[in-house]
Amino acid sequence: MKTAKEILIEELNEDMHPEKVEDVIFWALEYYVKHRRKGTWGEAIAYAIVERIKEAESLGDLSKQDKKKN
Repeated sequence: MKTAKEILIEELNEDMHPEKVEDVIFWALEYYVKHRRKGTWGEAIAYAIVERIKEAESLGDLSKQDKKKN
């Protein structure tokens, strides 16, 4: 039997859905953070992942803007 981690990685690698799997996972994590009882480990972990993704994307956007200026 496949574990959740293996299935998620497989889905990410196959990329065979009309929406990007990573986007759906991100949206699910955001929803979980907003609607889960505060102070739980699940909420804390989801929040940390969401914030890490947002930070990385904003840094990526800034580096793209720098390249356009040059």
